[in-house]
Amino acid sequence: MNRCMETQAQITDYIDGSLPPDKLEGFIDHINSCEECREELNIYYTLYLGILQLEHEDEEVGELYDLDGALAEELDHSELLIKRRHFMQGLRYVIYTTAFWCIFLAVLFQLRIFADLGVL
Repeated sequence: MNRCMETQAQITDYIDGSLPPDKLEGFIDHINSCEECREELNIYYTLYLGILQLEHEDEEVGELYDLDGALAEELDHSELLIKRRHFMQGLRYVIYTTAFWCIFLAVLFQLRIFADLGVL
């Protein structure tokens, strides 16, 4: 229940797009596994889109929003961002590991050269 309260407190940040990336994954995981929190998100998102539509009432709006589709699309986009973040973290790990080993081998080769020259 504590996780539900924490997730529900983050709903407005998620809708505004201001939920930090480190909290986004936990939020999406919980939303996908908890029907009550998903329903709460659906309500908030519906209100958000309704208010957005009222604010742009004077502009030409072609058709009403597909509310369920819009939320599903937003959640899919968030999951894509999470996957991209994981990929970039893995790539960063590979690059740092490769750089470490290159530097380590360069130092070993340099020590070998110094040893062959009699400097060491």
